[in-house]
Amino acid sequence: MRLADPVDQATGLRRLFKPEPAFRALGVLGADGRATARACVALARGLGRRGARVMVLDEARPPHHVGGLLGILTRHTLSEAADRGLVDIVQPAGDGIVLLSAPDGLRALAGLSESALREMADDWRMRTEAPEWLLVHAGESGPATGLATTADDRVLVLSGAKSRLADAYAVMKAAHAARAGHAWWVLVEGADAEQARVLFASLGETAERFLGIVPGFLGHLPRDRSASAPPPLDGGRMDRLVGEPAGRPGEARVDFERYLQRLWLHSRMVAESTGKETATKRVQNVRWSSG
Repeated sequence: MRLADPVDQATGLRRLFKPEPAFRALGVLGADGRATARACVALARGLGRRGARVMVLDEARPPHHVGGLLGILTRHTLSEAADRGLVDIVQPAGDGIVLLSAPDGLRALAGLSESALREMADDWRMRTEAPEWLLVHAGESGPATGLATTADDRVLVLSGAKSRLADAYAVMKAAHAARAGHAWWVLVEGADAEQARVLFASLGETAERFLGIVPGFLGHLPRDRSASAPPPLDGGRMDRLVGEPAGRPGEARVDFERYLQRLWLHSRMVAESTGKETATKRVQNVRWSSG
């Protein structure tokens, strides 16, 4: 994504009032941090190679974070957005990708006022183009509360071993319970094509039977123990992902400002829920005196 140079007032006003380009949000979740990070990078590079403007919002912390795989030294995080603005904290990552590091994303967003959120969105709109794709890479906060759960379309990353099926299904179940997504895709990491198909079939059968989810198959990533970035997804796999969701053309697309608000509201609700749970535990642990 091209970051704009400083603009004059007239240019800024034109950008402010022009229609906001829509984008697709995609949550990337999995039980294995390393596999999920590799899959997110492969997806982002695949979209970028097709000419799309891609933003990766990375909730993960080192060592299994997107910045490390892309060879980027993370200099800023989402916690600085209120003071510096979003444009000044994202980092170009090549292939049309920009990286927004957010290991503290839930807390940072929950701490924003609505006016600060609005100013951030307006500043972005005035200074640069909106992304066409937002990939939200899940971190340690878990599928039930993390920012990746806000995406209606999700990619579940399945490690290429039968022993990891239960873990992957648990991630899907938790995310689905927190917020029912419209579409699920499965990408198998660390398996050959035949093995990936077998694992996907097993997971898909269980998901349909117990959750009513019929996931699509995005293929596999070959096993690679190096720390290098994976090759971009390409060909028919990306065609299936990029195409409009069946039965709901255009529905998966939302504008940047509305999605930013969705992230903010989700973070506020998680913070409120966590606060209530903490308060309840404190009350339960109180030793009441009898005198």
